[in-house]
Amino acid sequence: MKGRMLLVAAIVVTSLQANAQLSVSLVTLLAVRDADGWRIDGEVEGSGVTSAVLTPPGRAAFALPCESDPGVVLCERVEPAPPAPGLASLAALLADYPAGSWSLSVNGGVLTATLPFDPQEPDGIVTVTNPANGAMNVTSTPGLAYENDCTNCAFLLFMIEDAATLGLVTEIEAMVIGPPPLPSGQLDFADFFDGAPTPLADGSYRLIAGAGAGSLEVRNFDQGTEPAFEFQYGRGANLETTTSFSVPEPAGGASAAAIALLGLARRRRGAAMGTRG
Repeated sequence: MKGRMLLVAAIVVTSLQANAQLSVSLVTLLAVRDADGWRIDGEVEGSGVTSAVLTPPGRAAFALPCESDPGVVLCERVEPAPPAPGLASLAALLADYPAGSWSLSVNGGVLTATLPFDPQEPDGIVTVTNPANGAMNVTSTPGLAYENDCTNCAFLLFMIEDAATLGLVTEIEAMVIGPPPLPSGQLDFADFFDGAPTPLADGSYRLIAGAGAGSLEVRNFDQGTEPAFEFQYGRGANLETTTSFSVPEPAGGASAAAIALLGLARRRRGAAMGTRG
């Protein structure tokens, strides 16, 4: 009996030590319309996360595959998953992924939360005017100019991704957040980075601009109310437009460009959700 008690105590201590390393900083749940239709996009970002599962009201649960970068774990799932087409309307998407109270389970139920989800469609889009779509010989540190005609949008998302890999190698982001209507404006290339910007390597890129109606708020997991159980929750609907451009090959040649591209720090959607005012 004493041996069993010691074993149970050891298991409890090990579990507590593992859970102490678990934290979730950001959860996002968005209805997104890209060029191929409407999709649901769920993300969980944190450390020590090994699994994340979302359950829509009245529907089957679905897991979010997780990837680890140095210092952060990102779990994300997009449905319907590209290259399959999205759904024709927000109403059609919500028929499969209903509005209401969604459930989130992290690490097999170690952390659980209820996520309200009731997306409202943006009434306009954000359009990038510079660089122009199809532009060539764009500088390796491109800024951008944009026009916003969405009057109910609370955030604008800008993402540059490598066209060849669709973000698997290069994905950097910037975001503008504030009360609607958000004005048109400009962003410097440095706005896509927390530190010193890394120039883009030679190649082709897609600049995705999103106009989003929604909110970013602080919520708590069911397991507690202290700061250790707090996370930021972004929700809403996002209309995306895409601009393509290319950066010329630098003097160092293609191999040097590839090395620079692989060394570019990757940022994920949601990682910058609280950085712009």
